[in-house]
Amino acid sequence: MSMAFTSGDFPSRAHHIRALWAPVLLSPRLGSPENLVIGVASATEGDFHLAEANAWRRLHCLFGDGSETALLAARVALDTLKADLSERGQIALREPRDTFSGISFGKVREGEGSSVKQIAVTWLASLSSLYDVALAEKVDKAGDAVTATIETQVKADRLPVLVLEYVQQHRPQLSNFFNAEIREKRERQRKPRAQDIYIGFAGSFLVANFATLPAKRSNTTVDHIKRLMWDLEQDRDAAGDLDRQRKYEMIVKHQDKYDPHITEKQFDEVLGVVDELGEQGRKRDIAVVSRVTVPDIGNHLLEFERAA
Repeated sequence: MSMAFTSGDFPSRAHHIRALWAPVLLSPRLGSPENLVIGVASATEGDFHLAEANAWRRLHCLFGDGSETALLAARVALDTLKADLSERGQIALREPRDTFSGISFGKVREGEGSSVKQIAVTWLASLSSLYDVALAEKVDKAGDAVTATIETQVKADRLPVLVLEYVQQHRPQLSNFFNAEIREKRERQRKPRAQDIYIGFAGSFLVANFATLPAKRSNTTVDHIKRLMWDLEQDRDAAGDLDRQRKYEMIVKHQDKYDPHITEKQFDEVLGVVDELGEQGRKRDIAVVSRVTVPDIGNHLLEFERAA
């Protein structure tokens, strides 16, 4: 029996793109040739994606208590690299900046795929023992449930940038602990998907997200905050026991009781929302901290990171 095939019977490459890609390597022991792949960066002239390891708890099997230092270095380095890719694109791959000891790029190669993300994720899954494909698929499905209204809420909230500016005035070196998008003072370009877990501040002793509670209850805002708490939970669980020295907090700002722009009834309702979020946080083991001014929040971070 003979069969005739047409071009439609085969996957089309018409919409594929070509991009540069390179693995991001962690050398946990200085002077040792041993490297771990903690990410893969892929970039075209106009777009990029940084796929990051998500099974950090495996570090503990290799390095015990020493894995905490390696984890912190890896996460800060990946955050900084993401900002560099956003600024310099492919040049960041060809001419990497030597910013962190023990972090480097592997050989830059050219790849083909449906998107820069697909190229990066495919190679990370192939190369890294610190990437769990099943976990990535699980959180990816959860991320699809996030509504577009949350994207608007994220863009509108200036609190993270204001906290960064306050902290910079007092401890400029702590600014690198803030998410690259906050440091660049730009809006997030798309809704936060679960595989791109969003952490506003990842310090040596505190990991936190920030959000503003309006005087009038907004279900959109509450959903947004719960999503940020979920991000904190996923980030903590991915690290496992490695993050036992760091505290995870959802920090919310609301108006003061004596603010003339809020009524007594509204203030009571705001406190009710804080209690509601606190109950959610207790179930996730995520502390919910409420403050009424940006300096209050900034000083809270400074106190936690005073030894950093």
